[in-house]
Amino acid sequence: MSINYKKVRSFLFANSYSANKIAVHLNAEYKGRKLEKVSKNLAVVLRFRQKQIINFVLFDIKSECPYQRIPKSIRLYLEIEKELLKLSEEKLDEYSTASEDYQNQLLSPAIERAVGNFLTDVKNDKRFQNLLEDKIKSAHYTYYKIAYKYALPTMRTVPYILRLVYDTN
Repeated sequence: MSINYKKVRSFLFANSYSANKIAVHLNAEYKGRKLEKVSKNLAVVLRFRQKQIINFVLFDIKSECPYQRIPKSIRLYLEIEKELLKLSEEKLDEYSTASEDYQNQLLSPAIERAVGNFLTDVKNDKRFQNLLEDKIKSAHYTYYKIAYKYALPTMRTVPYILRLVYDTN
């Protein structure tokens, strides 16, 4: 593992939906020394340095992007994660129609939105729809490929990670 791999992994984790949900949950559940201890357990579970996780969970300090030009696959992953955060916030908003529109789904609509954001230069609606359908399949693959390559938690694994962190107390 190179230092660059670790920096990219840390950056991707800090900007992910899963990390945000874990940090919010831990900050709501624990305070003080107990939060610091649970953060150390989280670092062990996720195989990060303790300082990185403590800075992220306690102080909301995110690592900086190690790239000058972010590769397209990582940009897509970050865009999907950003859309996941937006959708989860919209579902909490009582005036939003996101909960009726998407029911319990988050990932597929987030991928659809992210891919749509990348297709801003297409003017023809029919061409846009065709490109969108083609790109959605590859975006699903890219999302999980990046998550697997950098050993990042996905929204499905958050409850299991929290359970592991609680069990180690």
